[in-house]
Amino acid sequence: MKKIKLFLGLIVLALIGTVIYQNWAFFSEEPALNLDLFLKSWHWTTSGINNIAYWGGCFVIGLLISGFLGIVSKLKSKKTIKALNSTIESHLKMISSLKNELEAFRNDPYKKVPDPEPDKEETA
Repeated sequence: MKKIKLFLGLIVLALIGTVIYQNWAFFSEEPALNLDLFLKSWHWTTSGINNIAYWGGCFVIGLLISGFLGIVSKLKSKKTIKALNSTIESHLKMISSLKNELEAFRNDPYKKVPDPEPDKEETA
C-alpha cells in the first residue's frame, strides 16, 4: 500500500509540474494586488509578485490549516480514547468484585439458596 501511495503521489506531482511548465507565462506574470475600502484617503497596492508565489503561498497556508485541524482532531480522539479506557477499567473492576461476591455466595453453606422452580413439563 505504501508503494501505491508513493506511486500515486509521484503521478500527481508530475501532473502539477506539467501544468506549471506548460503555463509558465501565466505563472511568471507579476500582477499587483489592490485593496480599496472606498475611502478617498486610503488605497493600498502591493508590489508585483509572481503568480506562482501567490499559488505557493495559498498552498502552504492550506497545508498549515489542514495540519492544524488534523492535530486538533487527533488530540480530541486521544482524549476520548483515554476516557473510554478508564470506563473499561472501572467496569472490569466492578465485574471482578461481582464475581467475587457471587463466589462467596456460592461457597457459604449458611446462606439459603432459593429452590429451583419445577419445570411446567414435569408437572403435566
